[in-house]
Amino acid sequence: MATHESSSPHHHGPVHLDDAHWEEFLTQTELEGELLVGFVTGTGERVMQLRGPDAPPVRRVLDVGSGPGVGTCELAQLFPEAHVIALDGSPATLARVRQRAAEKGFGERISIHHAELPGGLDGLDPVDVIWVSMALHHVGDEVALLRSLHDLLEPAGLIAIAEVAEPMRVLPDDLDVGRPGLADRLLAAGKTWFATMREGLEGAVPSADVPTMLASAGFDVVDSRTAHERFDAPLPDLARRVVLGHLRRTRSNLENLLDDEDRAAIDVLTDEEDPRSVTRRPDAFVAASRLIVTARRRG
Repeated sequence: MATHESSSPHHHGPVHLDDAHWEEFLTQTELEGELLVGFVTGTGERVMQLRGPDAPPVRRVLDVGSGPGVGTCELAQLFPEAHVIALDGSPATLARVRQRAAEKGFGERISIHHAELPGGLDGLDPVDVIWVSMALHHVGDEVALLRSLHDLLEPAGLIAIAEVAEPMRVLPDDLDVGRPGLADRLLAAGKTWFATMREGLEGAVPSADVPTMLASAGFDVVDSRTAHERFDAPLPDLARRVVLGHLRRTRSNLENLLDDEDRAAIDVLTDEEDPRSVTRRPDAFVAASRLIVTARRRG
């Protein structure tokens, strides 16, 4: 499960990092997945409600853009009779899925499938549930991917798409570091970065809202909701580590969109020895939200 935020830019497509930075990238993705796993849990429970009490058991689940497998394992927990396929474009990430599945006792029920979307879906058997969390916007032609997933879904199956509703926020408005308004400037820079990233994707076409794209791909929307997760002070260690990694990644990816003063402010906030660091300050928080749209095949 990918848990990336558009205000916290991340790598799209193949990631070219050395071993140390790749390990750091995967670890941060895993931490965010663990903190925000409630999005997966809530969606899985909602899918079961939408299928109804008389529906047959879910036998096969596809986790598109699985990341290191936090959500994959949660899906295996939620659908105890199902085989879950983790699909991702990174072999190293899929190796982490396999490791995590074994540690959680799901090694026999979770398999991996390497694919550079929107291709690479040939050979997959039909599935009852498809979960696409924070992965749709990675693909230049999102509707083309949805059409391919449409063909994989069983006639009575459901697909659930999760994308950012509002970008993650971790800093108060009245921050005592740097110029006032840092959080808003990071938000604006993140939107600029995201638009540029989308334009640079192979085969990129303009995006529409998720329900419109699902309809264009042959689905009927059956549920749409905004889910929220918020963690306030005192933050648990996991949440503080997520905030720290979030800001470090933001600093790296928005390097050319921030001025010297804002870069220096983030350096202070991510310096674990500084008393103003997010690892120490009492006003750090995590607020994240997802638009989650569930649909079934039309007709």
